[in-house]
Amino acid sequence: MYTVGKSKQVDEQITGLPAEALPAFHEVTVFLQVAPWNGNPFLGERPDAPMRTQTFGDGGSGLITYLIVEYRRLVEIIQVAWYG
Repeated sequence: MYTVGKSKQVDEQITGLPAEALPAFHEVTVFLQVAPWNGNPFLGERPDAPMRTQTFGDGGSGLITYLIVEYRRLVEIIQVAWYG
């Protein structure tokens, strides 16, 4: 199990999500606790890099960018974006 961390800036981005996005966002944070390496590589040419992304919401309207710090079993959310 991984711990999910986030900054004040990310907290503000989460607060700005529309109400319909919140259940899907919660779902993806559970995913990050259990299987963060299953996210998509941030850079396609570096598929094993710890910087990853994961979409959420209907049709992938949301995107989380995060960094896995394996030795600490930590997933640090870098950015949350909503395009819906």
